[in-house]
Amino acid sequence: MPRGPHLVILALVLGALGCSSSTASRPEVPGDTGGPGPEEPSVPERTSCTGLSEGPGTHEWTVTHDGRARTYRVHVPPGYDATKPMPTVLAFHGFGSNPEQFEVQTGLSTLADTAGFLVVYPRGLSAAELNGGTSPPRDNTRGWNAGACCGSAQVSNSDDVGFVDALLTDLDTRVCVDPRRTFATGFSNGGFFSYRLACERAGRFAAVAPVSGMSPQSGCSPSRPVPVLHIHGTADTVILYAGGNNIPFGRAYPSAEDSVRSWAERDGCGGPVVETYRQGDSTCSAFTGCSPETATASLCTVQGGGHTWPGSPVSAGNPTQDLNATLEAWRFFQTRPRP
Repeated sequence: MPRGPHLVILALVLGALGCSSSTASRPEVPGDTGGPGPEEPSVPERTSCTGLSEGPGTHEWTVTHDGRARTYRVHVPPGYDATKPMPTVLAFHGFGSNPEQFEVQTGLSTLADTAGFLVVYPRGLSAAELNGGTSPPRDNTRGWNAGACCGSAQVSNSDDVGFVDALLTDLDTRVCVDPRRTFATGFSNGGFFSYRLACERAGRFAAVAPVSGMSPQSGCSPSRPVPVLHIHGTADTVILYAGGNNIPFGRAYPSAEDSVRSWAERDGCGGPVVETYRQGDSTCSAFTGCSPETATASLCTVQGGGHTWPGSPVSAGNPTQDLNATLEAWRFFQTRPRP
């Protein structure tokens, strides 16, 4: 898909936003993160790894958190070297989905094999598990406590942020993760949760790319500016592009445009909004003049797009092929390591 050789000022969707470029403090912008999570852990730098024995392939690993065995799926690409830190993408499935489905839906593992990064697919808890029982891996009630949504994880205030902390600690004992190039993406409920991680784990995640999931409405004060790429269809009837209050067991959520605008404020973006991509029904634009410059807040809009993963060959709802969300997210991540 072609990209313009230069950026064109976009005055249509988001509009210019005047905001301070100071990094002295990060404003709290409205959004509900679901209550305070555990304290953000410090992350040491890493230039090499020793003593790690796991190799290429797809693995299923388990870590105990909050007294529960939590599982996650990891794809290690063929070119992996256990001594060299590798970029890592955590990919959070939507409500009612699971890692196996999300791996196929996104094609992230296929891209990882050629681009050279690790992919981690955490598994959300089911309603039965949250009530002390058990359920099959593909139980259709699995989800994440993302604050504004969804299902039993949100209602029971499941400590999914703490689970991610435990997962990353366990992952570090198995494969060579680059802590400066650890990213998060997710779809729908998983997109909401990616935003929550940007709010509460800015020291761990270098950038996030939510698809069809909105930013919190209050209580979001990241420890540093976080680059955000939001992808959404205007005809999404599940998570409305214009925002709404239509999620069972959920809360009202902002529009896609307001979600991105709030991060432009947090990231100190004082420059104009510019167009960065245009192809068929899809356009992307970004707030500029951020502090640092790479902490852009970007929005990719699919005109007429539904509740789908753009570019997916298998996603329901006839996803556009004018924008590949997987490739666009990876391009975004590549140039935005954590400072």
